[in-house]
Amino acid sequence: MARPDLVAAGALVDMDAGSSGEAPFIEPRARLTPADEVERRIAAFQTVLEERALDGALILQNADLYYFSGTIQQSHLYVPAGGPPSLFTRKVVERARRESPLDDVVALPSTRDLPAAIVARHGRLPVQLGLELDVLPVRRVRRLQKLFPGAAFADIGPDVVRLRAVKSAWEIERIAVAAALADEVFHRASELLEEGMTEAAFAGRVESEARALGHEGVIRMRGFNQEMFYGQLLSGTSGTAATFLDTPLGGTGLSPAVAQGVSFRPIRRGDHVVFDFVAVREGYMADFTRILVLGRLRDELARAYGAALQVEEAVRAVARPGVTCGAVWAAAEAAAQTAGLSESFMGVGEGKVRFVGHGVGLELDELPVLAAGESRLEEGMVFALEPKFVLPGLGAIGVENTWRVTEDGIVPLTRASEEVVELPA
Repeated sequence: MARPDLVAAGALVDMDAGSSGEAPFIEPRARLTPADEVERRIAAFQTVLEERALDGALILQNADLYYFSGTIQQSHLYVPAGGPPSLFTRKVVERARRESPLDDVVALPSTRDLPAAIVARHGRLPVQLGLELDVLPVRRVRRLQKLFPGAAFADIGPDVVRLRAVKSAWEIERIAVAAALADEVFHRASELLEEGMTEAAFAGRVESEARALGHEGVIRMRGFNQEMFYGQLLSGTSGTAATFLDTPLGGTGLSPAVAQGVSFRPIRRGDHVVFDFVAVREGYMADFTRILVLGRLRDELARAYGAALQVEEAVRAVARPGVTCGAVWAAAEAAAQTAGLSESFMGVGEGKVRFVGHGVGLELDELPVLAAGESRLEEGMVFALEPKFVLPGLGAIGVENTWRVTEDGIVPLTRASEEVVELPA
């Protein structure tokens, strides 16, 4: 299978700036979401609405809005339980019409006009209305309550998350493009690292390469206050600094205002670098970790890295459709225990997390979560598997790949060699 093109794969947007010389609304090499892809998603969502006896739902959050409409222009997407949806757009209408395959894209001068616009397009106001209550700000919900005083609101956020967990072939192609970007950036990383440079300086070089290859720069996460930059390139003991983020690796960051990620610590002879990197192309993400070292990796770290590879293989042996995430987590824990490193598996102390992987797609914290529980893997799911160990006084180490669930098991989308890259010191 050939690697996807890093800049744009497949059909391109034909978006001429025109004789006026005005800038195009859309990057000419960008790809639009196909109409049949959006139609399939809307139909699946409407089935959920019918099952929950909801008259319709409003979609506002960017990741969900893009998933169901193909645009993130400032809009309210109204999806009735039956019939075509309407995209009521306040800003920017013409761009939304070009980006979205939906037929009904309507200019909305003010949010106050939303109820009347729904009645005009759909004949009546919803009495049972779904909202993304898991992510919408309270102030926005209260405003909608005033606009729809006769409606009862229901949380459809978890339903949307479950629908998005199973990726279509088109989505998996997008994630594969992001995975190829991650592989290529790491391939170039060894040429960018120099002894004595700070973690921040190294990250800047890596980020420059990534942007030139088409990295979109925005890491979307659904969890409240979960935010991160796309590279956690932590050297030596930096990886042992625990922080608020739901990850086994934290880093100090450049100040308490961010409190995670790279620091101004110089990368010295003998230091290893945990190259933990999230690639984003066309909205979709791939998560990836490899190891670089200036010199030779210390024996204790090499042993832990070998254990991470063993955990990965243990998960690969059991993960397939129908298997519970709890069973996957148990296999990972057992492999870490066999290696004698269970205390440092997925962090230590307050920094320890109780999962070994997470879904990826339009957001970095999607389903499935490879943790204790009875939720099951399904064909078409995509997740990042990240067995990592944190060794106090030595640093953090591990591996991470993005995998898709197939009928027969899991296959990697990130495919760079897992060998530790030892650089001359």
